[in-house]
Amino acid sequence: MNTIHQHFRSGHGLPAALMLGVMLLSACATDDPKSSRPDIPVNITFDETHCPTAVDPNNPNVDKASNQRLAWQAVDAAGESINEGFTIYFDPFKGGPLKANSKGFRKSPKFDPDTPVNVEYKYTVVGERCPEKPLDPRFLLN
Repeated sequence: MNTIHQHFRSGHGLPAALMLGVMLLSACATDDPKSSRPDIPVNITFDETHCPTAVDPNNPNVDKASNQRLAWQAVDAAGESINEGFTIYFDPFKGGPLKANSKGFRKSPKFDPDTPVNVEYKYTVVGERCPEKPLDPRFLLN
C-alpha cells in the first residue's frame, strides 16, 4: 500500500488533505475581479422591411482586458426580441463573419490579442432578408 493511501486510511493525513482543499478553494475565490465583465447587450432594431436601422447602445465601450463581449439581439421598433437573421462583419473578431442564431442573437467572440485598444471601431450588420441596406455602427475598444 502506498504512503498517501496509508495516511488517509489511518486518518493522520486527513487534516492535511482538508487544508489543501481549503487552500485550493480560496485561490479560486480570489480571481482578479477585472478578469471578466458582463457582456454588453446591444439591440439591433429592424424595420418592417427586415432592414437593420439602429443599434442601442450606440458606440458602447468594450473592455478588452476583461474579455468583455458584445451580445447582439434583433428587436422590432417596440424593442421586443424578434427572430431576425443577421450577419456581423468585423475582422478583429475571431471566427468571423458572425451569424445570428435562430432567435436573432449572437455574442461576439474574444478579440484577437493583436487588436489595438483605445480605438473606435466600425462593424457592419447585414440583415439576412435585407442585404442591400447594411448598417455600420461603432464601438470603442478599451
